[in-house]
Amino acid sequence: MSTITRRERDAQKMKDDILAAANEIAYKEGFENISIRKIARKIEYTPSIIYHYFSNKEEILAHLLERGYLKLTTSLTVSNVLSTDPEEKLRFMTRTYIMEALKIPEEFSIVHSDKSPHVIEHTSFLFKGASEKRRAIQMIKKCIVDMHPQEAQDKEEFELAAQSIAAATMGLSLKLIAEKNLEETQRKRIIDYFSDEVVVRMARLSD
Repeated sequence: MSTITRRERDAQKMKDDILAAANEIAYKEGFENISIRKIARKIEYTPSIIYHYFSNKEEILAHLLERGYLKLTTSLTVSNVLSTDPEEKLRFMTRTYIMEALKIPEEFSIVHSDKSPHVIEHTSFLFKGASEKRRAIQMIKKCIVDMHPQEAQDKEEFELAAQSIAAATMGLSLKLIAEKNLEETQRKRIIDYFSDEVVVRMARLSD
């Protein structure tokens, strides 16, 4: 193994340790209470070492949020190619999003219950034009557009419907995480009904 490869590996491990410590602080105290000093104390290094790998706290937050968001959008992208039918795609994506959220309950709950500006900057999706800046909203909207081929693609209602579906899906995910002792059969019934019936009805708009 070359010296460069070893150095890169060590650098990546340090970054991972820093992010793991930051994530632990976020879980216990909230994202707004993450600080370079707290991270340094947790991994037993000086703050100057942290700054060698990240320019500031905001960069660390961005990495944490992007990593969680990437997990979800990657799974949505994969599910998006499982069918050519827009309704079926929407069902797949909704179900996939919920199941992926349930795999990372603590991380998902922390991120989506945090109101600090730095977090909202990455997690917000209710603003006008979100379908152009948020990949998940864009994919949901595309399904809705394809379900209404006779309508103008830039119809404002399509983005509103996509945002509403995303918000409802997130809400159900958080509720399922909170009710973690729910019987597995009932959990599946809820997810199936929501994905197959509720979401599709929302996407049909006038039905």
